[in-house]
Amino acid sequence: MTIPTLLQKPINQMSRFLIYNPVSTNRYNMLDLFNSKYAGFMIARPIQGNGEDALFVDLLVVQQQRVGIGTKFIEFAKNLSKKLGCEGRILLEADKTVYDPHNPPHIFYRKNGFTCDDKKMLKKIDKCIKRNKQLNYLKTPSLVMYYPEKAKLDAGMWCKIKGLFRK
Repeated sequence: MTIPTLLQKPINQMSRFLIYNPVSTNRYNMLDLFNSKYAGFMIARPIQGNGEDALFVDLLVVQQQRVGIGTKFIEFAKNLSKKLGCEGRILLEADKTVYDPHNPPHIFYRKNGFTCDDKKMLKKIDKCIKRNKQLNYLKTPSLVMYYPEKAKLDAGMWCKIKGLFRK
């Protein structure tokens, strides 16, 4: 039996990101432990639709794009959904106007397994992913997207409900 030393590979590698929930709110903050900087936040809450529960992600904001922060939040949301009894179901609205109007988040969510009821838009998103292109932000509508692919939630209903709260 050998005892691990500092020169060997560590047994358990520490995660780069720490996600915490201050005072049991719906806001989940992320800290990058490698550089001790704030990485972003997600606001999410459980909802019920058609007799099934889902985790509704109201907002997802990251400080730096394309470094894995958003993907870590999505992984966390999938686990949180299971922990809250939502069986891994997630619902959100991909909206270009909330965070970065020139870079719609639709492709990011699609790459992370989300889908929507608008089959024409899904084909356009998949085509952009295949060609490694961006969506035209002027022609990209807000979409209610859900995970997993075979979710039974009425996504259109949640879009209407969320619209009521914006007024």
